[in-house]
Amino acid sequence: MGLRLTTHNSMGTGRAQESELWPNLSGLEGLGYTLVPIQELTVLNTNPHARYPDYSLRRLADDGVYDAIMSGCDTILVPDVFPRPPHGPVFRRGRLDTEGNGRSHFRGIVAVLADGSVVMGRTDGTAERDLRNRFDQADNPLVSALGGGALLIEERAVVSPHDLSVVQLIGGMQGGMNARCMGKGVHTIMGIRKGKAFAGWCTNKSARAIQEDFYSFGFGTVIKFSYGSRVFFDDCVDRLNGVNGTGFGIERPY
Repeated sequence: MGLRLTTHNSMGTGRAQESELWPNLSGLEGLGYTLVPIQELTVLNTNPHARYPDYSLRRLADDGVYDAIMSGCDTILVPDVFPRPPHGPVFRRGRLDTEGNGRSHFRGIVAVLADGSVVMGRTDGTAERDLRNRFDQADNPLVSALGGGALLIEERAVVSPHDLSVVQLIGGMQGGMNARCMGKGVHTIMGIRKGKAFAGWCTNKSARAIQEDFYSFGFGTVIKFSYGSRVFFDDCVDRLNGVNGTGFGIERPY
């Protein structure tokens, strides 16, 4: 089923985007988050076997290619597969690079459409056909996407622990909010608030705290991506050099 775009799950573009003031989220940042507003977004895949692979996140940051760079979904060890596949699908330049590890059919995903607008929501399958059916809009097709994240807030509603465990398949036996990757530590985050897109990270928060904090500040969609040693971020001020094969290149609006 196609996703209906709203100010809870997508950002405006062009004059509409430029004419609206960006919100002051210093209160949320004061809780221990770094937030980067998104004007333009590029999905990165550094797998050397991918079509047109990107340089490593560290190399891209060193070269100053983007205003900010942040890691995407974690990877998982799969026998006889190298490099380790990401948790979710990677779609770039209008084609699918990988469906991921087969456990992310209904997880969070960040998509970019042909007009540059950024959409965040839940996947409904990870095949190229599934992603196109979900995100293609009239005269505005899907261009790139990166999935596999834990969807914490969806259409301005808190996502339940049951959904995280049973539907999104976050973690193993101790899944959902109790999964290791959801514990207190370093995380990367993507979110939409009233038609504005943000990337972010924190160094000492749990997924439950992220959900509560971002909901209290009016976010309509929030997706938590990498955790722990898989976290990379650089905003030309701060950097954490975790190792991750996927990520986002971000251009700020100001």
